[in-house]
Amino acid sequence: MSETMSEFSDWFKDTFKQCYCKKGNLVDEERFAEIVQLVLDNEADAESRSIFEEKIKTCVKSSMSYEKEKCIKDEIKKKLCEHKAAMPANLVTTIRKSVDL
Repeated sequence: MSETMSEFSDWFKDTFKQCYCKKGNLVDEERFAEIVQLVLDNEADAESRSIFEEKIKTCVKSSMSYEKEKCIKDEIKKKLCEHKAAMPANLVTTIRKSVDL
């Protein structure tokens, strides 16, 4: 694993831990939202993604937060596909890139 990827993985794990109290409950939703965006944008490495996926299986609040953000991204994708002819080309390109279209 490259040093940069290792640094990211360490940052991810540390940041992820900070989102939860000692009992394992989600307490820092703002920080968790950053993690969710990295996962949704496919920027998290496999190890980080695995840690994330295990947690959302057991934490309802985490799962709901993830699903909400995923639905927003999916809705943006859907709207872009429906209205692609009515937008300036450079805007479409930028947004499509950011939502993996």
